[in-house]
Amino acid sequence: NFVHGDLHPGNVLVQTTTMNSDTTTSSSTSSSSSETSKKGAEKYTIVFLDAGIATSLSPRDQQNLIDLFRAVIFNDGDKAGRLMVERARHERCSQVEGGVDAFAAGIDSIVSDFHDRRKEGLTLGTVRIGTLLGRVLDLCRIHGVEIDPAMATIVLSTLVLEGLGRSLDPDLDLMHLALPFVVSWDNMRRLSQSQFLQVFHHWLLGF
Repeated sequence: NFVHGDLHPGNVLVQTTTMNSDTTTSSSTSSSSSETSKKGAEKYTIVFLDAGIATSLSPRDQQNLIDLFRAVIFNDGDKAGRLMVERARHERCSQVEGGVDAFAAGIDSIVSDFHDRRKEGLTLGTVRIGTLLGRVLDLCRIHGVEIDPAMATIVLSTLVLEGLGRSLDPDLDLMHLALPFVVSWDNMRRLSQSQFLQVFHHWLLGF
């Protein structure tokens, strides 16, 4: 439960190992470089530097993140938006035109867009997580919903890693990588039977 507190391209190295039929070579390059060898199959290892600044999520923040993620997984953007307001440490959403309903509707629209794109494949080349997160942050600014600093660090780290991942492999399937976490026993055992079936049909079968 540690989050790098100063994650920028200069603090990320990509170690590449090229597997040739005769030899195996390895090298380390800065994340700012997108050039890779095409001679053989490559294996990437991500190396994080300068971890002196780190943060961690409190049990409360962890639960908030799990609940928010679950609402997004179930395509319930309205609930996700209301959770963000309900659990924000400071918010003035009720003082802004439209109030909580307007904010929740905005989050619901973003989550729906995400799920619509998911049907066409969740690759780094087709889904811009940074754009979606940017829309969320804009809504939070407009409606006065404060983002917890620990959560903000996760958002910024996600933006950095998304760009890095796209430069390395734009065809990387996010769904394939996320499945072990989405369907992990630790998470699934907390779901009701109907919720489990919803996850199975919606994510694994694509409808």
